[in-house]
Amino acid sequence: MTRTYDLLVLGAGPACHPAARRCREAGWSVAIIESGPLGGVCPHTGCNPKKVLMAAVEAVTAARHLAGKGLSGEPAVDWKALMAFKRGFVSPVDARIETSYAKAGIDIIRGRGIFTGKNTIAVDATEYTGKKILVAVGARPRRFDFPGSERLDTSDAFLDLDALPYRLAFIGGGFIAFELAHIAKICGAKEVAILTHGDAFLRNFDQDAVSRLVDATRALGIDARLNAPVSSITQSPEGLRIEIPGASLTCDRAINAAGRPAAIDDLGLEAAGITHNKRGITVTPYLQTANPDIYAAGDCLDAPYALTPTADLESKTAGHNMLTGNTLPIDRRGTPSVLFTQPPLGMAGLTEAQCRARDIPYEKKEYDLADAFPWKRLGETVGYSKILTAPDTGEILGAHILGHDAEEIINAIALAMRNNLPAKALADAIWAYPTCSYYLRYMV
Repeated sequence: MTRTYDLLVLGAGPACHPAARRCREAGWSVAIIESGPLGGVCPHTGCNPKKVLMAAVEAVTAARHLAGKGLSGEPAVDWKALMAFKRGFVSPVDARIETSYAKAGIDIIRGRGIFTGKNTIAVDATEYTGKKILVAVGARPRRFDFPGSERLDTSDAFLDLDALPYRLAFIGGGFIAFELAHIAKICGAKEVAILTHGDAFLRNFDQDAVSRLVDATRALGIDARLNAPVSSITQSPEGLRIEIPGASLTCDRAINAAGRPAAIDDLGLEAAGITHNKRGITVTPYLQTANPDIYAAGDCLDAPYALTPTADLESKTAGHNMLTGNTLPIDRRGTPSVLFTQPPLGMAGLTEAQCRARDIPYEKKEYDLADAFPWKRLGETVGYSKILTAPDTGEILGAHILGHDAEEIINAIALAMRNNLPAKALADAIWAYPTCSYYLRYMV
């Protein structure tokens, strides 16, 4: 027997919650289909556990910067205790979310859902029909096919290691590789490498800021290599042997940190009439797929961002449009993105390269944050900002902040961008002194 719901949601991560709640509050019957932990990657194996581990990294880094400036000695990271602290955040999540959904009258169906028709999804031997369906399955680790790729661990596994390995290699040149490499090295791993096949690191970020961050990364003792595609991984008596062009290195663990494509290849999207490409599901500005009864949100989309905040926004937008009949196009203006390294790197809007590629006129203002009081008092030695504005209106086209508190400064700039405030509004604002944000008046 097929059970029918007003809304079926495929996936229980950040792109699920707002739409499911909004439709349930409107009186719809709602069910969520999920094969993994409720809440998705972010609270279990992504943002939250990473940031818990990063708290220790931040403390060690702060102590190092103030060594000889009033502090002596350095905190020692107890990885086992740190991991227990992290698990205290992660362990309750699934049960807490399940209880919350039950109180709201939202059903949870455990298992992998596969489309069997335009409005039907099978979970094991049971079929469910949704008058509307939201696809919110997120992404999964990239797959490699070189010899020995099965010896790679995922970033999920790294974030749950009982002991920190002596030698680690991170395969990839994006934010996952850099964040985890910084955690590993500052927490005490002796040999840490980042290996990317490409000729640039962190392509989505401003490359002037990235250059400074890469220098800081190497200064930590992290071996960051460009043009280093892995050709094989073999087990040797000394450990895992990784072969790259013209060289090899040995490590105890090799981590797949090469990004996450949309987890859609086994969903049976063709049966539902959902179109997609290698980047993800294609949708209209209303988050509607080629099947008018099916919407999509989150990391499974072909979209500019794969972030928890944008997944949340897309879910809210999809929920609104399912209820009202497509009245609200997605608006991602002023989306901040942060790389949580030491120092952190935040960005919002366009990079300088993107402005040039699109023939967008811009003015650029760069500022050395490391030479300003809020950073000097902390002993910081790396800090940089670049703000891009439209010459005629002062509209903020892009903002790039490297250094302590970058994650909070970029939030303020992103808020201004989302509300169409010109750079002058930030310069003229009254900011608490002597905070990092106060120096926005000089950055813009």
